[in-house]
Amino acid sequence: MYRALVVPVALVLACSNGGGDSSGSGAGSSGSGEASTSAGTGAGSSSGAVPTTGGAGTTGGAQEVAGIELMHKLSGLWSGSGTMTPLGDFALMNMDFRAASGHVLFGRVDLDADNNLRFAFEVEDHGSGPQLVYRNGGYFLGILRDSRALLESSDGTTWRFCSATQGCGYIDAKFTFAGEDKFVLDVDVKGKQHLWWDATRKETRALPEPFPSDLVPEASDAPFPTMPTLKVDVSWSEPLAQDGEVWVILTTQPCDMQLNCVHSRSLRAEALFGMQGRTLLFDQIHPGSYKLTAVLDRNGNMAETLFPDMGDGLSLPNQDVQVAPSGESTAKAAIVVTL
Repeated sequence: MYRALVVPVALVLACSNGGGDSSGSGAGSSGSGEASTSAGTGAGSSSGAVPTTGGAGTTGGAQEVAGIELMHKLSGLWSGSGTMTPLGDFALMNMDFRAASGHVLFGRVDLDADNNLRFAFEVEDHGSGPQLVYRNGGYFLGILRDSRALLESSDGTTWRFCSATQGCGYIDAKFTFAGEDKFVLDVDVKGKQHLWWDATRKETRALPEPFPSDLVPEASDAPFPTMPTLKVDVSWSEPLAQDGEVWVILTTQPCDMQLNCVHSRSLRAEALFGMQGRTLLFDQIHPGSYKLTAVLDRNGNMAETLFPDMGDGLSLPNQDVQVAPSGESTAKAAIVVTL
């Protein structure tokens, strides 16, 4: 069980000076009183495929793709610390891997409207036939990063991916499992340690059968699948006496009043002096049922304390929310309890 809500958005693997593995575009948040997590569909470049070697593939007909079983092994809600990053260590990083389409396994975490981290796994053709691809990116300070890494090798325990355009010397990412419910993601960028994510599966997720639905490869520059959004309006009765923040926590299992739960997604936004409400928009969210809890961080310190303190406000926990399979779903939450 975890209280921490912060995730390290700066763990996006594509460095700002990284050449062909990233694409950039402005993200930005929406106007006054609304924060959004921009999706974007920027694709990495597609030349220079890395050969896929080793590992047993699974079949979706006559064709085989090496390492495809990783998509099933990764399905679920994973939680763990992210350490050895360029910005230091982070207590908690949660990623909820589910099918975003018949071909793509997807997970995303958000810090705020301009900063997020997303992983995807899919079969693509980068010039050497169908290969398993690990996509890593998101928005950092409003700039989109989207890197593609091709499966280099797999042995049933470790799946190694290297940059599709610049090889293992640029991005070298290894998923190493110790049993069914624990893995370590070890990432080097340009030969330097970039991330060590020690993750444990906290909840399982069912995938469609079969998944992927077939092994016809996506284009090497395919956009992310179109996914639903969730708009949450959070309100409180008294105007804020100082700047603070609003948090929305989404879980699939109930939280208690101590916020002991494992969040599937969370998002925060500025709440400025005098405000009595804020709108937050979750982009690229998986459809289905969630429990929603909102926190009014009146003194703006929860990103450091990882828990609301005296004077902060809470909504009634575990409000039922349903995210539709497409389009924008909506929810409202009122801050009714002051700690």
